[in-house]
Amino acid sequence: MDNLFSPEIWGQYVKLRKIVVQDAEQVFKWRSGPSGKYLRNFSGYSVESQKEWISLRKDNEINYIITDSKTGVNVGTIGIYDVSIDDRVANVGRLLLDEVWLAKSNPYGLEAMLLCYDFVFNKMEYRKITGDILGSNESMIKLQKYLGMIEEGVLKQHLFLNGKFEDLHIMSLFSSDFEKAYKKRIQFLLKSFNSK
Repeated sequence: MDNLFSPEIWGQYVKLRKIVVQDAEQVFKWRSGPSGKYLRNFSGYSVESQKEWISLRKDNEINYIITDSKTGVNVGTIGIYDVSIDDRVANVGRLLLDEVWLAKSNPYGLEAMLLCYDFVFNKMEYRKITGDILGSNESMIKLQKYLGMIEEGVLKQHLFLNGKFEDLHIMSLFSSDFEKAYKKRIQFLLKSFNSK
């Protein structure tokens, strides 16, 4: 299944490259910082356990480091995972950005999502992308709904994270809706970075 994925995907603002064990320290920093507050870190999470996680990834997923396409600086992560060949469904998520970019307007997360969605729908020729978003991550839920994802349901108080139970919003997007709305809306948002 590994040949389903591309080890590199280039966009205007970012390049996605397959994560390697040498990235573990930087990923640990991102997951342990403000950007990681919506991801679950298990007890005893460390650089070593992050290395192990990277090395044990199965062939039905790929995780990328997001790099600035002009400077080559690593700015975050994103992944394509839970890939079902029979159902032609994949999950896109695990989006993290370096904390320096959380308070600054930037194209990194938007274009990384666009590149992954486009790859799943137009290169892999899958029919549906799913994702789950914590209820407390209201800005991401709002963004994804604006872009065209639909909410298929909410798993109430499903995860225990940061000392409380969290709802998990199940979101999805079909390939026809990607071309019709999602892609156009995200490209519209990305236009604001053309002059920067």
